[in-house]
Parts: sequence; structure tokens; C-alpha cells
Amino acid sequence: MNYDFGLIISYRLEGQSPVKRTRFNRNLWGYNDKSCFGKYSYFREGFMAKIPHVYVSNSLFIILEEDLKKVKSFCGEYDVELFVRKVVMTKSDIWVLSK
Repeated sequence: MNYDFGLIISYRLEGQSPVKRTRFNRNLWGYNDKSCFGKYSYFREGFMAKIPHVYVSNSLFIILEEDLKKVKSFCGEYDVELFVRKVVMTKSDIWVLSK
């Protein structure tokens, strides 16, 4: 597998209700869940915990080409618009994705 190139993915939640946006982001990235009036705190892992990625900024991340189908399938469940482009990765990006 050639790790010199990756896919940069951007998604757009425009037109979605606030509830759907929150649900999508929580299921994608994970969230902190609190119980017993904030006494206990748990981190609930999201979909991206299973996929090696480089988080760039809000709604922008880099993945390997082999994981594109999984990400497209997940985002398709929420009717989220994706923009995918091939990028040349830096050494630090390659290191993060090859773990």
C-alpha cells in the first residue's frame, strides 16, 4: 500500500436539523456522557475511533484510501454530503495513519 497519498474528506451538514447534526457528530467523533448529575463521566467512542485518521479541523480529516468505503457508508446513513480529494501527506500524517 502506498502511504504517500491520503484522502482529505470534508463533510457538510447544511440543511440538517440541529438534532441530526448533533447525532451525526456524536456518532462520528464520540462524546462525553455524564451520569448521576455529573458525578461520573464516560467517553463514548465514535465511528472514527476504529479508523486511523488525522483530524485537521472541524469537518475536515485525512484517511487512507482503503477506509473510504466505510466512511462513505457511515455518512450515507445520515444523508451527509462528502467532498473527497487526494492529497500528498507529510511524514507526521503518514506516521499517524500507519499506526
